[in-house]
Parts: sequence; structure tokens; C-alpha cells
Amino acid sequence: MNPVRLLVLAAGTRVGQNILATFAGRRESAVLVATSSVADEPGPYGYDTVHLVPETASPAFEASLLEIVSNERIDLVIPCRDDDVLMLAQLRERRPELASRILCGSVAAARAICDKAEGYAFSARHGLPFAPTLVDASREARDAFVRRHGFPLIVKPRRGYASMGVYLVWNERQLDNAFAREGTVAQQLLGDRQDLGRFLEAVERDGMPLFHTFQGPRHSIQVIVAPDGRIADVMCIRLTSDRRRSKTVMADREYQAREIGERCGAAFSAAGWRGPLNIQCQKDPAGQLLIHEYNGRFTGATMTRWHLGFDEVGTTIAAFTGRTIGAAPCTRASAPREIFETVEARAADRCNVEVLARDRVWHRPR
Repeated sequence: MNPVRLLVLAAGTRVGQNILATFAGRRESAVLVATSSVADEPGPYGYDTVHLVPETASPAFEASLLEIVSNERIDLVIPCRDDDVLMLAQLRERRPELASRILCGSVAAARAICDKAEGYAFSARHGLPFAPTLVDASREARDAFVRRHGFPLIVKPRRGYASMGVYLVWNERQLDNAFAREGTVAQQLLGDRQDLGRFLEAVERDGMPLFHTFQGPRHSIQVIVAPDGRIADVMCIRLTSDRRRSKTVMADREYQAREIGERCGAAFSAAGWRGPLNIQCQKDPAGQLLIHEYNGRFTGATMTRWHLGFDEVGTTIAAFTGRTIGAAPCTRASAPREIFETVEARAADRCNVEVLARDRVWHRPR
């Protein structure tokens, strides 16, 4: 059987690198083509072919993408960023003949996934346990939200990623400043609400620590919705950031997590979503697991899940192309109980960068 031909958009991202890592030991089953808008990003050079493309927001991007899909005979286009998810959903809607080769679903579902206000509204309509979220920027709405949920709150952009633009606020002035920024939502702070108070007391006493985080234990649920709308898999993990540059991750056996995954998968499938659906959750002070955001792609934890026996990339490729890429190195039964996720530093080879910048395409030496 001929290798499956995959196009991974924005392959230099952490998501793109995680996808690549899951092909260890089964690389011969696929031709891995990447795009990047930056020539000196080191990540894409692990792929077989790299195409230098305009940024996703550029009017020239779509034409470049369609040319690559045609010339490279691509079986499946895989997004790595939220912007790519929404762009592909819009392309899929305009060009239905491409739907079988694009790893995403309907535009309406993509908007609910990529926009936190839309995600909250979608969840409310379908009875999904989403964290209380304030979208209305009026003074009356803010006052009512604070009376009900109190400080501290977490504020974030409606559309954002990697926790950029996310703040903890603990007074009215900070909340007012947050909503002065366009496209802001506020959410009830999940997890241990006393963490911030203890931190501020320590700052007053000892000063500001150079490194700190308020990311407590959290749950990540990955659902794969097949092209026919069935749920191909539900994968649940728990993450704890108890070290400065690493995380402890383990399989999540709690019934709450799997139930949320199944319910979200069914709701988004009915709304036309296809492909990966990531659901980020934390527990509220009462111990209820609540959703605080969605993603419509593979994620920064894809490789972590793979090491725990969850082969989301293989499952997805099989569901969407009918082709298998070989077994993962371990099953869920044989996987370690927990693993440590760390950061790796790398740089691109200057010769590779020069070739890609000059020719706008680079091929891995064979």
C-alpha cells in the first residue's frame, strides 16, 4: 500500500512537533509534508518536505495551500493552530469536494471551538458543564458577575492560545482595564481559589518570585470525531505543573472526565464537527469538573498522550483516510502510569534555512 500523504500546517509549532514525534518507528508508512511561514524555525526540517508559505491571514495563503495539496497529492491536511482550524473550516464549506481531505468540521462548530464566548454559549445550549463566563462588558453585568462569583477571576481573549493575554484579576480596577480591551471574557477561577491570596501575601513578605505559575491540576480530554460523526475515541489525561520547566502527566481514570468527553463529542458531532476535539477542564471548589476552553486540533499534549498509550494521530489517520500507519510503541495497558514532559532547545541548520528561503521548498536528504 502506498504511504499516506499528510500536510501539516504550521509544522514548527509545538503541535507540529508532537505530530511528527508520534511517527517514530513507523515513518515509512507516511509522506510528511509541512508548511511554515518562517524559514528559520527548526521544527519543520524534521519533515520530508517543507513549503514556505504566506501567513494564514494573508490573502495569498489559500492559493498557496491549494497548490501544495494538488502538487503533493495530499490525502489529509492537518491544522496545528486555531487560526488554521477556522480557515480550513471556511475552505471546507466553500469547497465541499475537499472535505474528505481536511481535518476539521463545520464553520459553526469551529467558531464555537475557537472563540471562548461562542464556546460558552454553545455549551449552555447543549447543557455542557462550562465554567461560568462573562461576555457582556456592561458595568451592570460585571457587577452581577462579581457578586455571584467573587474575586479573583481569570480574564482572557475570546480568541487566543498558549495562555497569551490571560490574567488573574482581584479587584474592580483590574477587571475594568481587562474589559477595556476588545474581545475579552472573564471566567470563574477554577481550582484552589486561595492560591492567589497566599501568593500575594508571600509577595508582600518576600518579594516577587522570578518564576511562578497558578496552573494547578487540570484535565485534558481528547475526542476524535470520525468523518461519519461517530466518536472514534475518548482520551483523558491529568496534568500537574509542579516544576518550573516540566509537567507530571498521567492517564485520567475519573468517570467525570470520560462522560464530559462523550457528551461534548456528541454535541459537536451533531453541530458538524469532524476530527480532534480537545476539552480543557479543571475542578471548581466543590469538586465538579468544568470546561474552560475547547480546541479543534491536536495539541501540545499529543506526544504526551502517545507515551501514555493514546494513539490519537494513528486513530485519526485511519478514520479519515482508511489507512493505518502501524502500531504505537505501547498500549494503554502497557504504558507507564505517569510521565514527565519537558522543554527542548533547538536551532535550525543555516544551510536548510537558506535553501527554503531561496527556493520556497526544501526536501529532506534521503
